[in-house]
Amino acid sequence: MVVARAKALSENKKQLTKFVLIGGLAVLTDLACYYTFLNLIPDDAFRGPMDNEAVSKCLSFLCGLSVTYWFNKRWTWRRKDRDTGRLMRFLLIYGISLLLNVGINSGMLHLLLTQPMFVDLPLKYLIAFVVATGTCSAFNFLGQKFWIFKPGEEAI
Repeated sequence: MVVARAKALSENKKQLTKFVLIGGLAVLTDLACYYTFLNLIPDDAFRGPMDNEAVSKCLSFLCGLSVTYWFNKRWTWRRKDRDTGRLMRFLLIYGISLLLNVGINSGMLHLLLTQPMFVDLPLKYLIAFVVATGTCSAFNFLGQKFWIFKPGEEAI
């Protein structure tokens, strides 16, 4: 019983470590694409609820999403199948995460750009990015571990 618990804990640590490493790669992809899109998309290209920052964040999030799905599926959770149900669950979790991520990023930018106490704060876009990404990372790990790639399913 103790050995089984130790193995389970060890497997959880391995999964978390792999998830964090892949997450780091996905975040770097997201961040690089975010700044690229911010600089490529003209400031006045969008008006209304989807401004340049929100569109850039949506696109960059999708770039990071593609990295995290394929690497986590193969390496962290060790799945090679083509389970469309799993892909649909992944897309649902990450669809919710996209809304959370863009909403948190936009909310943080609004706060950092409009509140007098934050006017002189440097790196406002990076701060908003880190807060949004950190919050959604915890949500994504839990969704992947307990719903998308739930324990007890066949691994390769």
